[in-house]
Amino acid sequence: MSGGGRAGRSWRVRPWIRTCGVLAVLALAVEQASVIHFVRAGQMSAGEVRDGFVAIGAVVLAVWLLAFRPRVRIDADRNVEVRNPIRTTRFRAADVVDCRPTGLGLRFRLRDGSAPWSIVFQDTASFDEPRWFDVAEAVTGTRPTLPPDDEAEEE
Repeated sequence: MSGGGRAGRSWRVRPWIRTCGVLAVLALAVEQASVIHFVRAGQMSAGEVRDGFVAIGAVVLAVWLLAFRPRVRIDADRNVEVRNPIRTTRFRAADVVDCRPTGLGLRFRLRDGSAPWSIVFQDTASFDEPRWFDVAEAVTGTRPTLPPDDEAEEE
């Protein structure tokens, strides 16, 4: 990151989600060890070992693409990099008109009409402020606010 020593910011998929992905791979590895044992004992066909390794490979790839690769990064020069499972988009923070969460992730609306999005942040429940508020403030300079609680007014 450049900019006279000023640091940028980066957001990734939450650590607990990454941990669950790793645990899923480890559970499959334990299962694969069991399959190998039963194949050697002659209780399962040899094709089961191959199928198990293919399944583990597919899960490792999915975990890497969905939990470890995605990132939103804003460097010291206010350049934004949105890295999703397959595609990376770069744009200047000054070009962002708005950003809002969707069910798939945080959508940035740019001046040119394009709408890149990040899988790192989904429109999910939060205990306090949603995590995407920090990104919105870092990119647009304005911190979003939560809508008023209408439940108390319905009485």
